[in-house]
Amino acid sequence: MKRIFATAAVALFLACDTVPRHEVTLTFNDAGDRITIAASTRLPMQKQARDRRVVERLRDDLVAGHDEWSLRFANAAPERDRAVFDRTAGELTEVQRSATIDAADLQKFFYDLPITTKVTRGEGWVELAIYPGTSNRATRQDREDYEKRLNAGAGAARRYINAVRVLYEYLDEHPQRAADVFDAMFRDEDDKRLVVATKTEMELVTAVREAIDAIVEIDWAGSVSREADAVSNPFPATFVVRVPTEPIVVEGFVKEQRGLVIQPKSLLEAIGALEGRWVSPDPLALALRQPSGTTTEQLVAELAGARRHAEPVVGLNEVLAGLSEQLKPAPRYRVRFLTRARVE
Repeated sequence: MKRIFATAAVALFLACDTVPRHEVTLTFNDAGDRITIAASTRLPMQKQARDRRVVERLRDDLVAGHDEWSLRFANAAPERDRAVFDRTAGELTEVQRSATIDAADLQKFFYDLPITTKVTRGEGWVELAIYPGTSNRATRQDREDYEKRLNAGAGAARRYINAVRVLYEYLDEHPQRAADVFDAMFRDEDDKRLVVATKTEMELVTAVREAIDAIVEIDWAGSVSREADAVSNPFPATFVVRVPTEPIVVEGFVKEQRGLVIQPKSLLEAIGALEGRWVSPDPLALALRQPSGTTTEQLVAELAGARRHAEPVVGLNEVLAGLSEQLKPAPRYRVRFLTRARVE
């Protein structure tokens, strides 16, 4: 199992380690009338940067206060703001800025982005709605590169989906072999235990594993993810929203421990999000969403015991349309919560 986890994890890790990363956290106070905005920019070390000139230019802008986040804080005109600069071995690696403003003034912070925010108040409740517009962050070259990579990604995803379909057709005829087949699929290359899968079964398993490798190669260092982000996503950062009480309405956001998150999917995640459309369960999606500590035996048992379904041969245009839809942001992100005074 570690092999499939590792191929996916390495691609996602490299994407985070070689390019600048931005995160914005919006935290409502108990009354819901004030928002603390915290913006963080994390920079790779210069020797690890995918594009060193871009990183060096961003470092200069951050130090001079000319970066996009500094300008947004200035436009919001907070009474007070704070900046923290972190350095590693003399290199600037992270800048964190924060300020608290009236919730009604939130749109001032996003003045230069195709994003509309609206804070609505009712009797004991507050609602934040964020409407993304059309991204203006991509160059013509970005769009051309994205189309090429997305087509390649759709081809690799189609190959994977059809490989799983063929495997499931075999298991429909030989259901008693499911546990051994899935054990072979998630078996590490250095595992010396006897593989009990037959030659035919290993050919089917190999086809699935090679298809996963092809997907990871296309998404290596997160290329597809970054280009999809620039082309389809108007948000220039990961957005996190934190509210003082348990939300009563959530739309578009992903619930995580750190809060409600707006974050573009990687190619791997987009393929995983298509689970159920053509194949169910999806071994790759299941592996990616497993919590830390999951054993091979647990994953194999879950797959072997699941009711399997696979559609007939999937066309390239179908997969391309599905991936394109998954890589776009939601049309609206909305959260409504009760104020702390109302709850108490």
